[in-house]
Amino acid sequence: MKLIITDTNVLFDVIKIGALPEFFSLDYDICTTVFVIEEIKPSGQRELVDTFIRAKKLTVIEFTGEDVEDVVNFDTVKGLKRFTDKSVIWKSVQLNCPMLTGDKKMKEIAENIGIEVHGSIWVIDELYNYNLISSEKAIELLEQLLKTNSWLPRNEIERRINKLK
Repeated sequence: MKLIITDTNVLFDVIKIGALPEFFSLDYDICTTVFVIEEIKPSGQRELVDTFIRAKKLTVIEFTGEDVEDVVNFDTVKGLKRFTDKSVIWKSVQLNCPMLTGDKKMKEIAENIGIEVHGSIWVIDELYNYNLISSEKAIELLEQLLKTNSWLPRNEIERRINKLK
């Protein structure tokens, strides 16, 4: 299985559209940082994620003091301020693995340093492409994304919906 690291907003998107079990059935070793997990505050969402951590479907990467210092000193050129975001990019570089994010600045920084980057729409594409969901379910999830995340490219989502119909 291929390793992939996710940030907070992709996890939130997948939770909000009700696709967490399908997400963790993808043929990826999915991981994230402890700092991402700490950002999941609503108890219901945290309980859902904790279920997949206990089932060893989501690996949470802990950081040593030295790791934290390395993240602080990690030069992202464009001055990424959020430590959690920097931790995900830094770990993606360390692990030499693709990254999931919906954050435009994170995506730009990661791509500029050679990291393969995908987002929430890609997750639905993967679920459909690997027959984990039907075209009807993919359309439903994409429509849910439109309702729950106004930052995503509406035209890209609508194009996919039309293609699936």
